[in-house]
Amino acid sequence: MKNHKPWRNAPLQEAVFEIRFPSIADYALFAGGMAISQKGDFPTTLKLHADLPEMIELAGLVKHRFISEDESLLFQTGSDVLSINSIRYNGFSNFLDSIQKILIGSENFINISSFTRLGLRYINKFSNVEDPSTVLNINLPFNNMDVSKTQLLQIQEINKINDEGMLQAINIQFPAAPKDLILDLDVSLNLPQQSWDVNKISSWADKAHDIIWDKFQTLISDREKEVRI
Repeated sequence: MKNHKPWRNAPLQEAVFEIRFPSIADYALFAGGMAISQKGDFPTTLKLHADLPEMIELAGLVKHRFISEDESLLFQTGSDVLSINSIRYNGFSNFLDSIQKILIGSENFINISSFTRLGLRYINKFSNVEDPSTVLNINLPFNNMDVSKTQLLQIQEINKINDEGMLQAINIQFPAAPKDLILDLDVSLNLPQQSWDVNKISSWADKAHDIIWDKFQTLISDREKEVRI
């Protein structure tokens, strides 16, 4: 794990780790077991999409949300998905500890031998931005573009990292109002079923974090770094 110097005024809004796996047969056992076993750290449980009929299954649909007492961390479960979300981020090492703890806890209630997707996502927000090119090192889609007259600026880029199914996505959004610039960085692993191993999953998340950090450092302008580091 690399030692990244924390920013004094970081724009990070949320960090998300997601793992998908073949749909489990007894979701009620999974959700109920996680609610009971994690209640000490996540006392609040919310049922999501209660209006959907039980027989409807949508890929990646989260059905329950478990929230920590201080609301800084939560995790979500579905029949084929588990995500861990850090709302008040306090470093990757702490976030990775939470990921490992919840993954290990899930093994007590579901017999998962494989996964189909891993994802790590960092969502950043820069407020009161007049010109996104002063915050990010980006090229606007059109020459001489008047950003002030644009209702919504969207830039998306997806890059293949390696031949092992690893992709990096960069999503930038800048609406006319409010003037909040969103930088959404995502690294994912998309392959046929891979063996479930918490140590290997954690190692992948560590590598994905380094990739996201390097891209973030490249995208942020020197002017913005002077304000935030």
